[in-house]
Amino acid sequence: MKRFVVTSLGCKVNQAEATSLAAALRAAGWQPAAAGQAADLALLLTCSVTGPAARQSRQMARRLAREHPGAQVVVSGCDLQAAPQAYAGQAALGRAQLPHLAELLQAGPLSPQPAPPAPDVGGFLPGQWQAGGQRSRALLKVQDGCNAACAYCIVPLTRGRPHSLPLAGAVAAWQELGRAGAPEVVLTGIHLGRWGRDLQPPAALGDLLSALLAAHPGPRLRLSSLESEELTDQIIALASGEPRLCRHFHLPLQSGSARVLRAMGRPYGPVDYAERVWAAHRALPGLCLGADVLVGLPGEDQAAFAETYALIDSLPLSYLHVFPYSPRPGTRAAAMPGRPPARVVKQRAAQLRDLGRAKRRAFLQEQVGQDLEVVVEGSGLGRSDNYCLVALDRPLPPGEMVRLEVTGLQEGERGPRLRGRTLA
Repeated sequence: MKRFVVTSLGCKVNQAEATSLAAALRAAGWQPAAAGQAADLALLLTCSVTGPAARQSRQMARRLAREHPGAQVVVSGCDLQAAPQAYAGQAALGRAQLPHLAELLQAGPLSPQPAPPAPDVGGFLPGQWQAGGQRSRALLKVQDGCNAACAYCIVPLTRGRPHSLPLAGAVAAWQELGRAGAPEVVLTGIHLGRWGRDLQPPAALGDLLSALLAAHPGPRLRLSSLESEELTDQIIALASGEPRLCRHFHLPLQSGSARVLRAMGRPYGPVDYAERVWAAHRALPGLCLGADVLVGLPGEDQAAFAETYALIDSLPLSYLHVFPYSPRPGTRAAAMPGRPPARVVKQRAAQLRDLGRAKRRAFLQEQVGQDLEVVVEGSGLGRSDNYCLVALDRPLPPGEMVRLEVTGLQEGERGPRLRGRTLA
């Protein structure tokens, strides 16, 4: 009996794709290797969004070869597309080949190839992770690729142009997850807000959300990440009237400086971003709003950083993900002059992380006294629709949905979280 392991690094899209590929291997007669058990096949989905992620991907390829001696290590994913020379001599599959993995393996071991095919050649690679075991929330990939061409981002080179899962396929997958009892489904994509634009006829993300919520009454629906200009009035209105659409939007900001945003190639300015944040905040009481911030892009001076800090400080954001700029070969920013010194970038990132922690604590404090519906996670904590972690007052099985009253805050390993009392 042939055994396999599938390892994914990076984003939720990679995680969902890895789960679908594992299901395809099982359907072809392969069996997953148990912990500590040698595998015949080790498949790695790499990540290249930052320099450290790329290094981790290359280290993982070597680690899999050590941990599974005699196994065929097959590499795919974004870092393979970005730097195929880093995996020279290893079996590699382009993204377009992954849907045919099981059939390709039937013909025997895969041979190394000089370069993978273009990332957007071929059909849509499925990505679906069912809830169960220690994972309480399902994942559903409905979009792939990006053509935004931000100056710092390598993803358009590694994922190709946008592709959407057609509405009928998305609805069928949602219904399958609902019938299996998933309490929550996280909708994900490389550029989720552009779902439907490549379909014929074109469609909008708001149309997809409405169709999914109407297709099965069970799961609540969470969006992984949206660009601020793609958080439309239609989506805000739907969330206002549909309690199963989670009160949680993650809106990458990257910078609060109009000049830096233009250099990045972002299609909005600080005023535009603020308008979308406030529109959502006013319409949805208890809304959790998160943001990505990129620190240290070439050309970011102290004045630009001060504008970023001031904008974030003025907005009703609930948490921040702060990333120091990481040069990626092949992107426009890699050749831009004026990169701030590493010590300055570290200081700026620390200031923003402190601000993010303060905003997170303030948001959690606002939840005290509220009733929240949470999905129990494998950690024994509950996750509310507005993305709060809540310590429960009694053990409950993962995946169960329970209503509780928030009674206060407590400190956890990763900072403050809520404390709740379950309601009958």
